[in-house]
Amino acid sequence: MKKLFLFLLLSLVIPNSYSCDCSEKPSIEKNWELASEIFTAKIIKVDSLLYGNYGEKLYSFTITINKSYKEEIFEERKNRTILFTDGGSCDFPFLIGEEYLIYAKSNNYTLNCSICSRTNLLSNVDEKEFVTLEKLHKNYIKNKGEIRIIKFQNHIQYQIDLVKNSFEEKLKTKDKIIYGLSLLSFLLFILLIIIIKRK
Repeated sequence: MKKLFLFLLLSLVIPNSYSCDCSEKPSIEKNWELASEIFTAKIIKVDSLLYGNYGEKLYSFTITINKSYKEEIFEERKNRTILFTDGGSCDFPFLIGEEYLIYAKSNNYTLNCSICSRTNLLSNVDEKEFVTLEKLHKNYIKNKGEIRIIKFQNHIQYQIDLVKNSFEEKLKTKDKIIYGLSLLSFLLFILLIIIIKRK
């Protein structure tokens, strides 16, 4: 009985840990705000002979952009590069030959894409998301002449903002579950103490 009690106590106390956890995707509007470019694209090829400053493997994905939902894409800029860092990063892993809706952050001459963004296979994207992106794009074009405040941030800060927004979205919907589980845990704890005292 004591082993069962200890097991239950430890299973409730020990948290899970992940290198990058973004179970709730931020809203389309929030992703629109954070991404510097949003587009549909096909993954053409990957180069995996690159290494970062700390020895981590880098993958350079060459993509062909089909349609833009934020910035204007000129014909000579349809082929772009997205970097993926292997080893615990939040970068999005692409598959060659597949088409995606991509929310990307411009970083010098390359793009970065996070698993915490709404980037997804084109076949998995809901039609409502495209409708929302079209509205945001039309509004963006209409207000193009106006002065805008742009938040400059590097790839790491972009990843942090996406993870932060992911957790904020998750907390909005999960608070009641957390309180319920806490109450249930407390009641189980009291019940176990009563059972142990009776023996």
